[in-house]
Amino acid sequence: MEDNISKIKDKLDIVDVISGYLKLAKSGINYKARCPFHNEKTPSFFISPERQIWHCFGCAKGGDMFEFIQEIEGVEFREALQTLAQRAGVKLEYSSDLPRDDKTVLYEICETAARFFEKQLYQSNVGKRALEYLKDRGLNEETMKEFRLGFAPSEWESLAVFLRDCGYKEDKIIDAGLAIKRDGANGIYDRFRSRIIFPISDLNGQVIGFTGRVFGGDEKEAKYINTPQTAIYDKSRILYGLNKAKTEIRREDKCIMVEGNMDALMSYQAGVKNVVATSGTALTPSHLRIIQRYTPNLGFCFDTDQAGAMATRRGIGLALADGLNVKVVEIGDKECKDPADYVRKYGSSWLDIVSKAKPVIEFYFDKAKTGFNPNSAESKKTVIAILAPFVKRLTSQVERSHWITQLAFFLRAKEDAIEADINAAKDDLEIYNNQNQPAPKVEIVTASSPSDILSETLLSLIMKNPDLFKNELKNISSDWLDEYTAEAIAKLMEIDPNNLGEFLKEFREKDQSYKLEFAYLRSQELWKDFEDEDLKLQFAGLIKKTEERYLKNKLENIELDMKATNEKDKKMTLVAEANKILSRLGEVQKI
Repeated sequence: MEDNISKIKDKLDIVDVISGYLKLAKSGINYKARCPFHNEKTPSFFISPERQIWHCFGCAKGGDMFEFIQEIEGVEFREALQTLAQRAGVKLEYSSDLPRDDKTVLYEICETAARFFEKQLYQSNVGKRALEYLKDRGLNEETMKEFRLGFAPSEWESLAVFLRDCGYKEDKIIDAGLAIKRDGANGIYDRFRSRIIFPISDLNGQVIGFTGRVFGGDEKEAKYINTPQTAIYDKSRILYGLNKAKTEIRREDKCIMVEGNMDALMSYQAGVKNVVATSGTALTPSHLRIIQRYTPNLGFCFDTDQAGAMATRRGIGLALADGLNVKVVEIGDKECKDPADYVRKYGSSWLDIVSKAKPVIEFYFDKAKTGFNPNSAESKKTVIAILAPFVKRLTSQVERSHWITQLAFFLRAKEDAIEADINAAKDDLEIYNNQNQPAPKVEIVTASSPSDILSETLLSLIMKNPDLFKNELKNISSDWLDEYTAEAIAKLMEIDPNNLGEFLKEFREKDQSYKLEFAYLRSQELWKDFEDEDLKLQFAGLIKKTEERYLKNKLENIELDMKATNEKDKKMTLVAEANKILSRLGEVQKI
């Protein structure tokens, strides 16, 4: 296992791995980003290329590239190992007696099924008809092959038989969501039959599920069906096409969200590649948190029918509650009900439509103007009702004032009356405000308790330049510090500063902890602009606070001991000890 880890780390750089998920900015010799594991406006998430670690100073999570993948993908170490091995092009080597875990088997089954469906699309008779249908819909073969489209035959067990022949057990085929157990009988049958297949991949391009569109079979069946929830497929956390779109989303600093697989494919083909699809599932807070790893800007373009309009408004409510900047891409042609129709009809003009996306209030304001009767009080109330939930959510007072002025002019009413009605209007988006609270997660690295912040800061300062403080370190009592910091400082006094990297590695391997590595990263960021004299002043201040904290804790313990004893002699001893501590505390506070 260790050999696998070393091979992967030799081939991958942590900056490249994390930049696949987050938008990074250079910060001296390190990189920084907004932490994906807690809400923040100022970046406190740092990556060290030198140490190949990451750490958030806000939520205290951190580790190496494996722990990052575990945390951001919500997977166990073995899955993170497989993900990074695939990216590094490393073939994992296991002991012959080590079995594959269940999720590994499910990934293999889905990948094998994807290849089966692809072959059926291009080689079977019905599959070739489906291929022509897709071309008629506007897709070219290059796009179909890039997204690995396929076809599921009409036979009840064609895929199941193929997978069994490949050595997979029936229960695992069911667990992968590809087959259903027969009621009251032995055996299984295929979930996807007579359907065009859209493979669904995770962020690393591994196939984890499928969407199937009915073709050539019973048209009374559901038009689209998806893989059910499995151990590797969670529809609330997967956006169709994100594995292809994530780089473009970061580059454009904007994500376009559409409803269906075809919408995403046609948009991608037309040149708007920063596009993802909800793929027939309701938009969730988890989806939005994933988007926020790449950009705070989101454009909606759902179907123009009533269901699409409701989904758009719901999505906007969720996105606004999550603090995203929201725009709406408007399809002006009534003959085109979705992006796929528009691209099929107008091709690359789709780029212009997307570039003209309207801020959410402007979009709904324009909608409200349609059919407006300036002589009707009810009509004016309707306009207010439509726009009020969005105006209420504006954090900028200038922007809020702008729209109140616009509404006052349009409705021929006083601004204070408009504002009063907006504040009193029913808020149909309010239900989404509490839906976006992230579920609590188990932290990889627990934060230091508040009482250890001083020790942590002191350690980072010393690591900035250990030689600078060698004489002063001799005067620090280990009683003032937590055990870990005291041990680290004692070792720092002995080492050659040029061997700091080896020291960090040895300490990490000995304690199975990145705590010292994180202190080193903190030293690079927190003290990078300080001159030696400034560092010495900060050091003196921290030593004073550290001893002061220690003395106050001693006094509290003495007070508790005095309350716990009735012995006169012991109380006298405790009083004398307290007086000594108070005297020293007074000296320290005068420094």
